[in-house]
Amino acid sequence: MTRKQPRVSLGMPLYNAEKYLKQAFDSLLGQTFDDFEIVISDNASTDGTEAICRAYMKHEPRIRYQRADKNQGSIWNFNQVFELSRGELFKWAAYDDLLHPTFLEECVSALDADESVMWVHPLTVHIDERGEIIPPESDPTIPDGHDCHTLITRAEGTERRDSVHPHERFANVLLGTTWCSDAYGLYRSHALRKTRMHLAVYGSEKVLSGELSLQGQFAEIPKVLFFERVHGDAATSLATAAEQRALINPNGKNWFPFTRLHLLWGHFTAVLRANLKLAERLKCFGVIARYLLQVSKWRRIARQSATGAGMEADSALNNQGASMLLDDTKPESSEPVLTNSAL
Repeated sequence: MTRKQPRVSLGMPLYNAEKYLKQAFDSLLGQTFDDFEIVISDNASTDGTEAICRAYMKHEPRIRYQRADKNQGSIWNFNQVFELSRGELFKWAAYDDLLHPTFLEECVSALDADESVMWVHPLTVHIDERGEIIPPESDPTIPDGHDCHTLITRAEGTERRDSVHPHERFANVLLGTTWCSDAYGLYRSHALRKTRMHLAVYGSEKVLSGELSLQGQFAEIPKVLFFERVHGDAATSLATAAEQRALINPNGKNWFPFTRLHLLWGHFTAVLRANLKLAERLKCFGVIARYLLQVSKWRRIARQSATGAGMEADSALNNQGASMLLDDTKPESSEPVLTNSAL
């Protein structure tokens, strides 16, 4: 019997995710909006991930599970769950984060209300290993005077991710100093299909957000509905460029080892591919020029490259500024204290 096509697909790229996986499932299955499927791509886990997934599948027909014969790398896994999805709307769901019960309901309503919006995400706070909210004064990613993380009010100058002008949205993504929490937002599937998805490079979610910004607007739900976990076992602890490249593609040599230049090429070709008027395209190239003129940034990158350090090796809060694509790959070991106090 063919299942009805769901409105929303939740893609879970997993690898050795047993530590927080039950909490993640309970968070997703507790949503007030229930017209969704959960699509799992298990990247050949060696822990109890498969057993947990199959146990939930016995009681939840909305879960679909696929297992790879060998670890294909995080990029493949993130793209794979989207390829397997059937929904009109799509969201990547990490094994270690939690959602407020109204996350999907609020995000779906925002997309339904405005066809120019391509993706949406709520306000965000960080939680620790126990599920406790990290206070703003202890979280360096939250700007002074705020109690949560936002991608709208903390824009660079007057450029905002929700601007009606493509070059301003693109500038916010490329020049902004915030981490890409919206990579776990709710997307229009047709907009994602127009992109190149995640490129085979560490940090490619920023290129993907840039491509989406050239298609349409971003919207932010003015409520804290997303709880992103910071924990010592997260794969963001990978410190060297070699480790990060192996994470992206563990089965072969990276054809282009210079991560920053690879990302830069991704942004440049995104502007070339976008359906823009000439004036907007030129302004977007101007944004890339501004990025290249950040002399102090490139000096720091050169120093890191000379030592073999990976991207964001010096970022604060357990390297939380690093790639979202690390969330499905590093093995977990110790047992957690299960709490939902953040909700």
